[in-house]
Amino acid sequence: MKKLISILLAVSAILGAVMLTGCRGTGHHSTVDIYTPVPEVTSVVRPVPTDVPDFTPAPTEEPTAVPTESSATATPLPTGTEPDQSVFDDAAFVGNSIFEGLYRFGIITHGDFFTKVGLNVNTVYTDTTATGTVPIIDELSAKDYGKVYLLLGQNELGWPSYTTFIQKYSDLLDAVWERQPGARIFIVALPPVTKEYSDGSTNGVNISNITRMNGMLEDLAQRRGATFIEIPDELYDSAGYLPDDASSDGIHLNLKYDRIWADHICLRTMGVK
Repeated sequence: MKKLISILLAVSAILGAVMLTGCRGTGHHSTVDIYTPVPEVTSVVRPVPTDVPDFTPAPTEEPTAVPTESSATATPLPTGTEPDQSVFDDAAFVGNSIFEGLYRFGIITHGDFFTKVGLNVNTVYTDTTATGTVPIIDELSAKDYGKVYLLLGQNELGWPSYTTFIQKYSDLLDAVWERQPGARIFIVALPPVTKEYSDGSTNGVNISNITRMNGMLEDLAQRRGATFIEIPDELYDSAGYLPDDASSDGIHLNLKYDRIWADHICLRTMGVK
């Protein structure tokens, strides 16, 4: 009997264990998946600068008209040669107030003068002479000229860039040749100023700048096929300035020195082949 009871107890224990296990398997336990999001990858867009300048190649300097061939500097004539102003019969003189004295004093009586106080390489396209009705540059279209003399630069000596001045002067050569394709252009050097004027100048008109600009003008003449007329020695004192007795204001030549200058321009023109 005891053995039977032991067997029954063992069977009962086994059945109880099975029931407990079944209860655990049917419970409603929700499982939470732990989701770790992958960060969204976004492309980095670099802003395009709004101030990037367009690249424009520098234009090649090409004259719009073919100039006559000429030497860079006029050839001196033998000493004692008398100036003959008939060489100016087919000439036009374009320039500032420094040029005006040559005809106001009655020194050069041949050719046509188109001048104005303060004229420069910009205003030559807009300013008229005292009696003119068209821009000075367009005065050259009135008739045929065999020679055109240019004197510009004094009013540009205070410019911050002489390179800009030379480029504008070069453009002016083209403008002259457009109107006078067969003309010989003479680039006339800037006369010096007195030492007193140079030392006291606050607008760039001093002997150092004049010397520098004349060198650039001579180079321009050589590059572009114009003829450069240098300043005669008589317009320099021993220190390289304009003599004190040559001007009442230190920059504009008086009658005596204007005549020396005019004769020099005439003789240089006569020496051009």
